[in-house]
Amino acid sequence: MRPVELTSASFAGYPPLGAALCRSKLEILQSLPMVLAPILLRDLSGYDWKFPAERDALQAQLLYLGAAPSTQRTSLLQGFAAFSPGPELTGMDWVNNPSGFMEKLTAWLWSTHAMDRFRAQADAYGAALNAAVPEPMPKQPRLGIVVIGTGHTPPDRPLFRKLRPHGVHFTRIKADEGMEIILAAGSRRAAAAGAGSGQARGFRNWYIDGGPPVPSPALTTVSYADLEKPRALLLERIQRAIATGTMGPEELRSLLARMKPADIGLPDVGGEHDVLGHFAMSLLTEGAGTQIFATTFVQWAARECIRRAQPETLIVRYTPRQQAQSMNAMLTGETESGPDLAGSLVDADMGAYYTWLSLRRLSASADMRFLVWLEGQGQAIAIGPGLPGGTSSDSAMTIAKVLELLT
Repeated sequence: MRPVELTSASFAGYPPLGAALCRSKLEILQSLPMVLAPILLRDLSGYDWKFPAERDALQAQLLYLGAAPSTQRTSLLQGFAAFSPGPELTGMDWVNNPSGFMEKLTAWLWSTHAMDRFRAQADAYGAALNAAVPEPMPKQPRLGIVVIGTGHTPPDRPLFRKLRPHGVHFTRIKADEGMEIILAAGSRRAAAAGAGSGQARGFRNWYIDGGPPVPSPALTTVSYADLEKPRALLLERIQRAIATGTMGPEELRSLLARMKPADIGLPDVGGEHDVLGHFAMSLLTEGAGTQIFATTFVQWAARECIRRAQPETLIVRYTPRQQAQSMNAMLTGETESGPDLAGSLVDADMGAYYTWLSLRRLSASADMRFLVWLEGQGQAIAIGPGLPGGTSSDSAMTIAKVLELLT
C-alpha cells in the first residue's frame, strides 16, 4: 500500500480524535512520500494521548504542509521521495502499525548505508518546519526547580560544577519548609494560568518526584513511588518474556511497544487520566532503567516532560535509588538492595544539569529561571536574569528569598 491509496476507512482503528484529524487532512497524507507518511501517522495514531503542546505542533505541521505552495512542498519533500524501500516495508500494514514500519525502515536504512542521508533530510525538514511554525512563547517565564532530597550522603566533592559558571552558588540555605515553599510557588504559577488542572491548563505546570509526592492538586504530578504496582507488573512481564528463551532485544522492544496502560494497571479511561496513563507507560517502557532506579526515572521523566509538554513550571525532586545488582536480581526483585546514597547524589547532580540543558532548548530560554537545592544541607545554585554567573554567596538565605531573587 502506498500513501496515495489511503482512504477515510484506513483510520477505522485509530482513537476518535486522531482518526478525525487524519480524515480531515486525508489529501495531505495521500501526497506524502512513502517513508514519511508512517512517521507522521505514528504521532497521529496516538493523538488522543498527547499533550496539548504536541497536538498543537501536529496540527501546525499539517496546516503548513497544506498551505505551502506546491513548488515549496515539492522541494521540501523530494528528498524523502528519493528513498524507495522494497515490498517488505510497503507491503506491511504501516497504517495500523507505524512503529513496526519504522523499526524495519531503520534496519533498511542502515543495511543500505542510507541512514546519514536520511538524517540529513530529516534535519532539513525539521529546520524548515521550525522556521515556518516557531515554537510558541510561554505565558510566563519558565521556572525549573530541582530538589536533591534528604537522605543523600553529604558530598565529598564540589557539587553543581557544570552549573556554577551560569549562576550564583549559595552556601548557607536555611532548610525550613523549603519543599512546601517550592510547591506553593509552583501552585501559584499554575493558578495564574487559569482554572482547572492538568489538561485544562495545557499540562504546563509539573511536579515529578522519585519518592512519595507531597499532595499538590494544582500541579500535574508523576512519581516513581506511585508507580510501584505498574513497575512490578511490567518487570514481571519482561521476566516471563525473557524466560521463554525465544525473545531477543528487538522482540522485547516490540512487545513493550504494543502494550497498553491497562496491561500494567495504569488508567485508560479517557480524558486527563488517559493522557497521564499513556505518559507513565511510555516512561516505563521506553526508558532504560526507569523501572528499577528512582534517579533514572526522575531524570527521564523530566526530559520527556520538557520535550513533550513544554512546561512553564517544572519541579523535580530526586530521592536515593537502590544499589546496582545483577540484571536478573533487579528484574525479579527477589533480593532487596540498600540505597546507594553516594551514587544517588552523583545521579541527581548530573540530572539537574541535564534538566537545565533541556529547558534551555525551549523558547524564551534567555528569560528562564532555574534553581537546584540540596535539601537539608545548605547548598543551592540559582540561575536567571540579573544573577551573575560564576559567583557565590555565604549570606544566610531562605528558599523563599532565593525564589524572590529568581522571580
